[in-house]
Order: sequence, then C-alpha cells, then structure tokens
Amino acid sequence: MSVGMAIQWLALALCVIFACVRLPDAMRGRGRSVFAVLVLFCVAVALSLSPIYLFVDSLLGGTNIANLLIRFTLYAIMLLLGGRIAAAFGSRRALTLIRGPVGLAVLGLTVVATVTLFVVSDLPESSTGLRAYADQSTVHWYSHLGRIYPSYVGACLLGPSIAGVRDTSARSLHRIAAALLALGFVMALGHTALKFTGIRTGAADLILPFGAIVLVTTGLTMIWLSRRRATGRRSANFLADEHRQP
Repeated sequence: MSVGMAIQWLALALCVIFACVRLPDAMRGRGRSVFAVLVLFCVAVALSLSPIYLFVDSLLGGTNIANLLIRFTLYAIMLLLGGRIAAAFGSRRALTLIRGPVGLAVLGLTVVATVTLFVVSDLPESSTGLRAYADQSTVHWYSHLGRIYPSYVGACLLGPSIAGVRDTSARSLHRIAAALLALGFVMALGHTALKFTGIRTGAADLILPFGAIVLVTTGLTMIWLSRRRATGRRSANFLADEHRQP
C-alpha cells in the first residue's frame, strides 16, 4: 500500500471514529452541524477510494455521478464547517465572508459551473477521480473548479485559526486544535496552488488533501473535547460551591 493510499484509509477511519464519538451528543440535539460535517467527510473520503467509488457509481448508473456527489459533499462540508469554525473562534468577519453575499455568490457560481462542466464532459464509464478522462479540457477545468470554493473557505478560516493559536488566554487544548486546523488549511491551499501551476505533484496529490482532512477533523474533535472539559470543570466548581454553602 502506498503512502497516499494509507493516508486516505487513515482519513476515512478517523472520520468514522470522530463521527461515532459525536453521535451521542448529536442525538441529544447538541453539535448536530459538526456531526453532519464529519458524516459528510466520511462520504467524501470513502468515495475517493477506488473500490468504494466503483461500487457506488455502479449503483448510480456507472456514469461517474459519484464524482459529482463528492463535489457537492465537499461544498456542503465547507459551508457548514466555515460557519462553525468562524463561530468557534469568534470571527464575525470570516462568518460574513462565508455566509454573506460574497461567499454565497462564490458557492452558487461554483455549483452552476460544476454541473455545467460535468454535463458537457464525455464520461461513459466509471473512473475513480475521472483519471481515464484527464485528457478532456472540460474534465481538467471541472477538477480545478472543485477546489475553488473549499480553498475560498479555507482562506477565510486561516486567519481566525492562527489567531486562535496565538491567543494565550485560551486553553492549551483549544490552541493545539487551532494549530491543527491552521495547518490543515495551509495544506489544502498549498495543494490547490500546486495544481493550478501545472506542476506534477505525484504522491502529494493524496498526501496534501487527505492529510488536511486528518488535521481538520482532529482539530474539530479537540475543540469539542476542550469545551467538554471546560463544562465539566464548571459543573464540578458549581457542586463544590454548593457543598460549601451553609
């Protein structure tokens, strides 16, 4: 197994584990948007793996609808993720850029262009990552376009994540989580930049994007753990104060 494939399977395993960890809270109505993000990550990463992709796409007609599903899943992830992380770091500016008119316009244009390029491409048989059709110009731009909206949201969240790392008043676990998120966004943005230069990236085509997913999902889970610990301490302090009352 190659390093790139190993990271893909690691990303899938972590996404499944983190989603399962968050399931009890989601069933109680807490953190449902982040749970949805983790489930969507499971779908996107699973469909990036050839055995799963070919099986699912065969059920959808064998014309690479599964690849379009990956694109829409990633767009939904970034929309939900952008709002939650911006809120977690208290960045009103990032939230406005993602959920405001500019961010929604970028998302809308990306979705329309994605569907258009997919429809005009000739994709008669299933091909993981559309590798068999890489010589088509429409597929080339379809692949590039799929990185624009995730990169836009990642760029909006990079500043708040770095600010979270530098916040000395924050809990250590929270700052470590911010560092993982920031590094994940840097890796994703770096991968997009490399693809647009046309440089052959080799194994980095898998290491950078799936490494970014590992870092981002781990960072999200650490923020959740940090908040749970803080809530537990507040509850413990409250009980202690109650016992000290006459």
